[in-house]
Amino acid sequence: MNRLVHLFKFDIKLLGYLYSFPFVAYALCILLMLAFASRSDAPFMPYIVVQGIAVPIAGWHLVFLYNSLYEEGATEALMFYYRKIIVIDFIRYAVLHGMFIFLLVGLTAWLNGVRFFTTPLIMHLIMLFIFYQMIGIAVLSAVQSLDIALAIIATYTFMEVATQGTFMPWPHIFLFREPVDTISVFLPFFWLAIGIFLSAMQIWKKFK
Repeated sequence: MNRLVHLFKFDIKLLGYLYSFPFVAYALCILLMLAFASRSDAPFMPYIVVQGIAVPIAGWHLVFLYNSLYEEGATEALMFYYRKIIVIDFIRYAVLHGMFIFLLVGLTAWLNGVRFFTTPLIMHLIMLFIFYQMIGIAVLSAVQSLDIALAIIATYTFMEVATQGTFMPWPHIFLFREPVDTISVFLPFFWLAIGIFLSAMQIWKKFK
């Protein structure tokens, strides 16, 4: 426990004000969810905030932290350390952000009713959360630039959420409405599974 506290304190000191960014985003998500719930009769709107804003933001802490690997001259010096601690980092930040996502899911259930969360929707949210926990580090380790990595992830996510998956003919991983047939359920799960697998392979390749 003392080691975990030390790691979190070190991360806060390292990132400074950037460390608070995901938590500010969660507060914004709550306001948006309440606003959408009061102004719209579409039950998926609060949930779109969870999956389209909160879940992607949940993976940014690790990207911010591991960016130090690719600062000039730092890769060789820090790689040995990060190789030893990367699994612990994934676990502790998955637990930390998982708690906030759980609270937002609870708010969604309160707004829409518990029956809103069907088994496919719950499984999809879990896979989406795992995907966004991994994809940031995977892309960062490939392009070795924080700006480019965040731009890639943010652009894809924004385009998907803003157009509700109707603009570009690329893989769609979000659910913007209640699935009406088997294919509308299968495809997001399929692409998420592919994304998680490829992310895991990229991370293993770089940190093995």
